[in-house]
Amino acid sequence: MTPSPAYPADPGQTPPSVVFLLSRLGYQAGSEMGRALGGLGIEPREFGLLRLLASCRGDSQRALGAMLRITPNRMVALVDGLESKGLIERRPHPDDRRAYTVTLTEKGAATLDQAFHAAFGVEAAVCASLEPAECEQLLRLLRKLAAAADERTGDLPGVHPGMLETSGKRPQYSHFR
Repeated sequence: MTPSPAYPADPGQTPPSVVFLLSRLGYQAGSEMGRALGGLGIEPREFGLLRLLASCRGDSQRALGAMLRITPNRMVALVDGLESKGLIERRPHPDDRRAYTVTLTEKGAATLDQAFHAAFGVEAAVCASLEPAECEQLLRLLRKLAAAADERTGDLPGVHPGMLETSGKRPQYSHFR
């Protein structure tokens, strides 16, 4: 179904546009998520890295950056920020003296747990007006749209594109592919 190209001019009416609604809801949900995580002292992109570190124990900083398609300088900035908060620590890599492994600290694991609870709270608030079956249906449709977008852009399914951005400009990462 293709939406009509004639949009209502009245700002009190919602345009019949999937992109408009996804953008609007994404902005609102992202703002709520940012506030919830900000209360824990972290940003959404830091939450993403903490989430990855919980499942990738002992990987090098360079390998994690390549996995996320984050440029080395961006990865260093993310790791520096989390390390200064005491949420992660760098250790010499056991097999490569030029590299460091990055691991969660106890404080980092506790913060990650709190961040998941905050994220679930935001999701519950966003989906409060939906019945469970509607929420499942919405999730299936969003996954379908996300998969098609990932196919078009080459993005990784589990990585939020905001993690890759620096100063509002989306960089290219073809050298990691």
